[in-house]
Amino acid sequence: METKMLYYKIFEKKVEPVDYVNWAIKMLENSDTSTSLNILSSLSETLNIFEVEDYFHRAVRELGMEEPSQVECSKYYFWYLLKQIIDNESNAINYAYEIYQVVREEFVSEELNVWYEISEMIDDYRYGDNVEEITRESLITNIIKKAKKQLNCNSTYP
Repeated sequence: METKMLYYKIFEKKVEPVDYVNWAIKMLENSDTSTSLNILSSLSETLNIFEVEDYFHRAVRELGMEEPSQVECSKYYFWYLLKQIIDNESNAINYAYEIYQVVREEFVSEELNVWYEISEMIDDYRYGDNVEEITRESLITNIIKKAKKQLNCNSTYP
């Protein structure tokens, strides 16, 4: 797990103890090392959130890391989800809905309003009358098209 992804989960209060362990393992794979990082990476189920967070904070101090801002982490997560849509088309609908939630909570941008429109299409497809007769295939195609466009366009960076 990347550092900004972990912090995004922390900021959103969606972090699980295993996220910290996965982060520590990723840091070790990237050749970062510290005593607390080694301990954190070796913890196994059942994980105590307080113990895990304590080792995390110790590792951050030992590595001299600075906490990224919430906006930085949200931007990272936004781009991560865009890439997930491209790499995993079968889950494009779920990723698109998650993008909408990130955009809605974190960013105000005319260029990103497309995710509001897509969320409306998803809701109509899943729960609505589906008056426009949206198919799963057409929805996924539209989502992928928008994701590719935003990945290739620097002006849409939140």
